[in-house]
Amino acid sequence: MNKSRAPLLAATAALLIAAPGEAFQASLSSKTHDWSARTALNAEPTSPSSSIPNVGATASIAFVAAAMTFSAVAPISPANAVSGGGLDYAGIDISGQDFSKSTIYKGKDFTQVIAKGTNFAGSNLQGCRFYKAYLVNTDFTSADLRGASLEDTSMDGASLLDVDARGAYFGQSLLDVNTLENGDFTDAQIPLKTLPLVCDRDDVKGTNPKTGVDTRESLMCP
Repeated sequence: MNKSRAPLLAATAALLIAAPGEAFQASLSSKTHDWSARTALNAEPTSPSSSIPNVGATASIAFVAAAMTFSAVAPISPANAVSGGGLDYAGIDISGQDFSKSTIYKGKDFTQVIAKGTNFAGSNLQGCRFYKAYLVNTDFTSADLRGASLEDTSMDGASLLDVDARGAYFGQSLLDVNTLENGDFTDAQIPLKTLPLVCDRDDVKGTNPKTGVDTRESLMCP
């Protein structure tokens, strides 16, 4: 809860509880006066207590209503929304932003993210989920994509130069990337119909500078 609103909530609750109490005193005084007058006139009396309102219940209901209203209007911290919901960067637009040379994104969820022209060069993206992400012109140069999920993505013009993609998961969009040169794709999961077309590319060559593995060998290309 926003600490700056705590005093306001407390004051509101106090007023809500006090107000029914004042109404009760006025009602009791009125009923007592009416009972005394009827008694004096030999009319059948009615006990003042039979008409006393349920102050405790009234105050409780009013307090709960006030608390619900406060909760509805209280702002939600974006940080809490991310960490609490566990969605990380899923479904948001991070186009053109710099996520390069960092280790804080390991295992993050980038599902359906829009990352056109985003720079992930040199970052640790192990186990990240890029399922159905928009990765047009995205830079993954020298990134660690081990075990990352990149199925059903749009990767037109993306750079996988020097990438470590061991055990990563790719879809047909791997054919649309700008370059695969010097990449290590050992144990990467690539659709059977897509792999032969990947091997036919001129840029499937070189040696990964990190692992020392030949790119064609890592893809088991003939």
